[in-house]
Amino acid sequence: MNNQAVFFRKGRLFYTICKSILKALSCCLYLTGTYLLNSKDFYQKGCMMDIINELPEKRFDELDDMLAFISIYDDENRTRAYFEMLESNRDDIKGKVCLEAGCGFGLISEHLARLGAKKVYAVEMNPHLFEIAKQRLASYKNVQVIQSDILDFRPPEKIDVLVHELFGQLLYDEDIFTLDRLKFEPGLVLPEKAVLMGGCMDSSALVDESVTPEVLSKLNGALVSGLFDDEDIGLTFPVLNWEFGKSAFQTTCDISAYPGDVLYFGLQIVHSDNVICTAGVCSNWSFVWTPRIGDRFELSFQPGNRGTNSCFKWITGKQ
Repeated sequence: MNNQAVFFRKGRLFYTICKSILKALSCCLYLTGTYLLNSKDFYQKGCMMDIINELPEKRFDELDDMLAFISIYDDENRTRAYFEMLESNRDDIKGKVCLEAGCGFGLISEHLARLGAKKVYAVEMNPHLFEIAKQRLASYKNVQVIQSDILDFRPPEKIDVLVHELFGQLLYDEDIFTLDRLKFEPGLVLPEKAVLMGGCMDSSALVDESVTPEVLSKLNGALVSGLFDDEDIGLTFPVLNWEFGKSAFQTTCDISAYPGDVLYFGLQIVHSDNVICTAGVCSNWSFVWTPRIGDRFELSFQPGNRGTNSCFKWITGKQ
């Protein structure tokens, strides 16, 4: 398969679905227990950014990873929510040693420095992002930009505050599990919790001329992000929780009490019992949809050396 057909995004494996069918410029398709493509489809102001020429695999991967952060930072609600979280914890940051895991362009590390952190370690593995962050943060004497995998990093001093954003759309489907494998023990972790929530709806309120009932019926057993508009979607029941040091990689859910022929999932990021970000409001995390063909399902995640495989199946009924 050509490089331009394969997009790597921290181990997440996606299938790109045509806009004319699924309404979005790109939709991420998780096939039940089987993963066909590593996908990196990035957006800036509604435009998908793909590398479309042949490149050496290593360079392709590094550039594509860099482009991911453009779409992440284009989510202004997400950036604002993280800044507000930091500001609400300014007393825990001022005069303390802080670390950002996967600093990208360095916006969070810069905010930590401005809030009076004694020292900020901005850790980034990607060489291009490392150079961008290093240039951005050069004027901050209390910031040290380090090119390293966070799993390999051994800080020379105690880390008082760790800030991260390693959540996938299904909570565990990116790199949040890496926080269980750190070679150091941080004091405060920001954010400290997240919940994968779920809900059910009647497809008649969702389907249209693009995503028709016939199209929807072909997606049995697949989890598809961005399939429908994310506006005014309520999240009803918890599916999986994450708390630093307390990962739970699998669950079985009974949804018999919830009517509707479509099941969907959405992420909520929580700190100090306050919801920081939620799917749909923060566009970096889309809702994930699948046709309902039963009342019970299993959802599990299998961490690899880098990235996580997502496995979904209905316990009864056709798959």
